[in-house]
Amino acid sequence: MRAAFLLLGLVACSPVAPTDALPFAPAGPTATPDPAKPGPFAVGVRTVTHEDRRRPKPDGTPRLLVTEIWYPATQDTKGKPTVSYDIRERFTPEQLMTFPASVPLLQTFAVRDATPAKSHGPFPLIIFSHGQGAIRWQSTFYTVLLASHGYVVVSADHEGGTLDYAVRNQLQDVGIGIATRPIDAQYLITAYTRLPEGDPLFGMVDPERVGVTGHSFGALTALRVAAIDKRVKVIVPQAPPSTDLFFIDLGKPDLGIPVMVQAAHADRTLQWDDNTAPTWAAMKKPRWLLDISKGGHFTFSDICAFDLASFSDSIKLDIPGANVKSVLNDGCAAPAPSAAVAQPLMNHFAVALFNATLRKSPGSYELLTQAKADELAPGDSVVTADP
Repeated sequence: MRAAFLLLGLVACSPVAPTDALPFAPAGPTATPDPAKPGPFAVGVRTVTHEDRRRPKPDGTPRLLVTEIWYPATQDTKGKPTVSYDIRERFTPEQLMTFPASVPLLQTFAVRDATPAKSHGPFPLIIFSHGQGAIRWQSTFYTVLLASHGYVVVSADHEGGTLDYAVRNQLQDVGIGIATRPIDAQYLITAYTRLPEGDPLFGMVDPERVGVTGHSFGALTALRVAAIDKRVKVIVPQAPPSTDLFFIDLGKPDLGIPVMVQAAHADRTLQWDDNTAPTWAAMKKPRWLLDISKGGHFTFSDICAFDLASFSDSIKLDIPGANVKSVLNDGCAAPAPSAAVAQPLMNHFAVALFNATLRKSPGSYELLTQAKADELAPGDSVVTADP
């Protein structure tokens, strides 16, 4: 009997194996995982439509924010069917009649409505803002990877400025987006830092750790939100327009937070000298610049995977004031680096900065160097660090 009690005591005192054990530690004070590779979390994804009733449209209906949320999920998510995105769904029936059968699906490793990894939270929040005439899932190579490193990543369609409007020649003027997009981002920050208890992601977001990132017009969104909302602690604008033009109503604010500008010297859509150069000059320390030297405007998205330029004429795709085929090829053809080369570069530097700032990983700061860029893609980029 005594032996039995001793055995029971040993079992009771033995450490309990943690539930949902991770394969390796996420970024933190003592951990510096490779930011170019998937992190330790499986990834779930939800799609939610928000109604911002404070901003009704001319017809009286609320402004809609169709939103994709990628988030850390439990380990048993791995191996389940993953989500893909079909760009055909954005086009009209008439356009689809001439759509080539070869257009691929955009594959991800996220799983629809997977169980959130709440035992490892709360997690930092990152808002992603898409480009003008693009879509909330335009950069899944980046947004899904961020979620795998321990972030809740939220990206909404900016109503009036999406691909759906572009293909119907109904794209709104950029002046409207300058006013509406930052408020969209602020709405999302508020919504996801104050989730109600019944929400599946309740408890997942740390309201004190918020970052914003985006491509093109989405880069401008990130910059403007950082200038007006002190909840934002770090931003990564990719292929940004000039703040000399688009900050005219804000002056030249000192954002007071870490900034990483990612851009391409060969960008034909938003040319370096007129856009990246003045924006970079307006940023204050701590700041970093990743120049993918021969990249183009769409190097910073998944859009190149669809090769829209090759059939833009047959579907009568039109962008006012622009040569559509030239724009859609910007960064999608040689001499621009392939996605297999460029995307790990972008991910490495963006995820490392987010890890350093939002996950308090000092070792991640040490990854923001030219030497690390050259390890990934020798000769393809120039890194300027001004910490």
